[in-house]
Amino acid sequence: MWIKHHWICYLIAVFCWLDKATIGAILDSRCYLEGGGSAESFLATEDLEVGSIIGKLRINGDPNAETGDITLSLREKTAPVEILAGSKDLALSVELDKEGVRGPSSIYVNVICIRRHSTDPSFVIPVNVRVTDVNDNAPQWIGTPYTLTLSEVTVPGTRILQGARAEDADQPGPFSTVEYQVLPGPYAEFVQFLNPLEGTLVLRKALDYEQLQNFTVKLRAQDQGTPARHSDTLLRVVITDADDQNPKFQRESYSAELPNDGRPGELRMRPEPLKAVDQDEGICAPIQYTIVQSQDAKYFRIHPHNGQITLLTPIGYGEIAHGATLVVKATQIDNPDRYALTTVQLTRPGSHSDLSTLSFVQKRFVMRIREDTAVGNRILALPTNKPGKHLKYTIPDPVNSQFFSVGSLGELVLAKPLDYEKMTKHEFQVLATDGMTNSTAELTLEVIDVNDWEPRFRETHYEFMVPKSSLQSRTDTFEGVLIGKVEAADGDRNDKLELSLRGQHAGLFEIDATGNIYMRPEQLQSLNESTVHLIAIATDTGVPPRSTSVPVSVTMEGLTLAQSGWNSNMLGMFGMIVGLFLMIILALTCYIVRSKKQGKSSASALGLGRNRVHSQAHSSVSSANLVTHEKLAGNGNGASVTSGGVSVLHMKHGGNITMANPMNNGLHHVASGASSSMALGSSAALLERERERERERQRESYAATVRSIVSRASANGQLYEEDEIEHDSLQTSTTTPENNNRKVPAPVGAVGGAMGGNGVTTITTASANAGQSNLLSATDAMGSSENNLTVYF
Repeated sequence: MWIKHHWICYLIAVFCWLDKATIGAILDSRCYLEGGGSAESFLATEDLEVGSIIGKLRINGDPNAETGDITLSLREKTAPVEILAGSKDLALSVELDKEGVRGPSSIYVNVICIRRHSTDPSFVIPVNVRVTDVNDNAPQWIGTPYTLTLSEVTVPGTRILQGARAEDADQPGPFSTVEYQVLPGPYAEFVQFLNPLEGTLVLRKALDYEQLQNFTVKLRAQDQGTPARHSDTLLRVVITDADDQNPKFQRESYSAELPNDGRPGELRMRPEPLKAVDQDEGICAPIQYTIVQSQDAKYFRIHPHNGQITLLTPIGYGEIAHGATLVVKATQIDNPDRYALTTVQLTRPGSHSDLSTLSFVQKRFVMRIREDTAVGNRILALPTNKPGKHLKYTIPDPVNSQFFSVGSLGELVLAKPLDYEKMTKHEFQVLATDGMTNSTAELTLEVIDVNDWEPRFRETHYEFMVPKSSLQSRTDTFEGVLIGKVEAADGDRNDKLELSLRGQHAGLFEIDATGNIYMRPEQLQSLNESTVHLIAIATDTGVPPRSTSVPVSVTMEGLTLAQSGWNSNMLGMFGMIVGLFLMIILALTCYIVRSKKQGKSSASALGLGRNRVHSQAHSSVSSANLVTHEKLAGNGNGASVTSGGVSVLHMKHGGNITMANPMNNGLHHVASGASSSMALGSSAALLERERERERERQRESYAATVRSIVSRASANGQLYEEDEIEHDSLQTSTTTPENNNRKVPAPVGAVGGAMGGNGVTTITTASANAGQSNLLSATDAMGSSENNLTVYF
C-alpha cells in the first residue's frame, strides 16, 4: 500500500515538472520581433551623416553585455551599418547616396540573434534600409558656354537658340525638374526663354549693328526643390551687319565755282571733296556716283568711283549765268535700292545774284513708288538753289499732306502707308520758303501695285443641297445642274480671280468664273456617297499670285433615286438586247435542227459499216423493222436471201450471186417519200428544191457505190459466213412480218423482169464474167429507184 502511494506521488511530480518546462518554453520570446513580424525595415535620407542612428531594432530580449539574455550581431562583415555594442541601435557607417554615386542607394543586411543560456539555434532577422532622395544636386548645363551669331535684321520673336539644356542628377520629381530664366542684366531685355520648362531662347528686341556689335547675358537653370538649387552660364551674342542702311554723304550739300574762262576742267568742291560711304559698317559696300538728269547736267560729268565733277564743254558767260544746281546720287553697287542724294551748287565767280531768289532745281518731279514702302523712308530729294540752309517746306494739299512730309533739307518722307486700291497716283505741290522768297515744285508720285491682298470668300464654309427633282429630271441628259454659288473677292484693284475645285469627286462638278457650281449628272454612277466634300480655291492674277480656299459640302437627296432610275433604264435596254439575242438564237436553233433532220434523211441513203454498205433513199419510213433475220437459201453453189421489201446480194465461194427486189414494197417506199416531199414542199418551196437536188446527188452516189461493190466482189470472190449474215440485217417499216418470211424464186437471168414483179427474183451465174454483166445491169436498174440496198461481200 505504501509503495502504491509512493508511485502516485512520483508521477504527480513528473507531470508538474513537465508542465512547468512546457510553459517556460512557450513563454520564451527572446529573438522574436515585437508584433510578430519576420523582417525589419527602416527609412534613411541620403544626407544622413555617418554615425547617425538609423533606427532601433524591435527584437525581444536584452542585448546588454553583462546582464542581457540575447546577443546581436551582423552576418555581413562589410555591411554599411553596424549595431552599437550592448544596444539594439542600428547606426550608419558609410555615406548614403540615392543616385548610387557616392554611396549605396539601399541597404540589406541580416541580424543574427542568439539566446543566452540556451541550446536553441540562432535566429536570422532580415533588415532593409531604404534610402530616400533629397535635393542634393544642382542642375548642370550641357555644352556651355553658348555663343550665337545673329544678323541685325533678325526679326523679334525668332527662335535664336534651341536645345539649351541642363540636367539634374536627383531622382525624377521636383528635385530634378529644371526651370530656365534669363537673369537681370544690362542686355537681358534682348532675349527671353519661350517657356520656363523648355530651353528655347527667342529674340525679344530688335538688333542694330551700328549701335551694338555684341553682348552677353547670364542664364540660370534651377530645380524645384526647397530650397532650390541652381547653376548659371553665359550666352554671348555676336551681331553681324546687314544691308539695312543707305549710303550717306559726309556733307548735306556742296558748292563749287565755274571757271572764269569757261574752259573744261575739274571743279573744286567746297568745303571738301564730294564723298559718300555705306552706313553699314560691317558691309561697307562700294559706292557709285551719278548726276541726276536735269537741264544743266549735260555740261558736266562725274567720276563713278571718286565723285569728281568735271566740266565737259566750254561755256560762255551767257550760259549758266545764274549758276546751276546739280543733284548727285550715290548708289551701292551691290544693292541699287540703297542710295543717297546731295546737291552741288555751281556759281559764277563774283556773281551772287542767283542767291537772292529761292528756286527748286526742277519745277516738276516724277517718281514711281511701291505701295508696300515702309513708313518713314525717304522717297525723294527736292534740291533748291540754296542748299545747306534750313528752309521751310509745306504741302498745301490737305489729303497728300497726310501721306507725305518734307524735311528741312528738302527730303520727301512717307508719313502714311500707301494703298494702290484707294489711290493709284499722288499729285501735289511743295512750297519752299527762306523767309524772303518762295518757290513751288510739282510732284507726281505713281503708286506701283503690289499683290498684298489674298482672295477672300464671303463665307467660311459653303453647304449646298441638291433636291431629288433636279437629279431625277437631269440624270438622262448631259446638261449641268446648278447646285449653288460661291462668292470671292480680292482687295487688289487689277487682280482677277480664277476659281477651281479640288477633292476626290471634283471631276463630277464644274465651277465658272462667277462662282456658279454645276454638277455633271451623267457621272453619278461612279459616286458612292450621298455627301461630297470639296475644296473651292480662289487664285488671283497678282505677282506673286495669292490663293485661298474654303470647304464646300454638297448633299444629294436624290442620289439613290437617280441611280435606281438609271439602273432601270439600263436594265430595260439590256433586257431588250437579250430578248433579241435569244430570238436570233432560237431561229438559228430551229434552222440547225431542221437542217440536221434533212441531213440525216439524206445521209441515211448510204451507210458504210465494217462489213456492209447501206444506202437508203429519202423517205420518212423507219428502218427499224426492215429485216428481222436473213437466212441462206439453196445449196452450196449459191443462196438467195429474201426479206419483205429489201434486196440482198450474197456471194459465196462459187461466185453465184442471188438478188431479190420486191417491187411492191419499193413502190410503197417511193410513194411514202413522195408524199413526205409534197408535205415539206407545201411548207417550204425553197427547201423542197434543195432536197430534189440532194436526191439527185444521192442517186448518183448510190449507183456508183453499187457498181464499185459488185465489181470488187466479182473480182475477189469474197464471202461471209451464215451467222455473220444473220446478225447483219436491214429492216424497213413498210415490210410486214409475212413478207419477211416469204421467199419467191425467179428464173435465172430475169433481172429486168424481176424488178417490175411482186416476188423475189433469184439470179444465178455460172461464170464470173456473165455474172458481172448481169449484176451491173441490175445495179443500174436498182440505182434508178429509191429502194434500200444491203450488199454483203
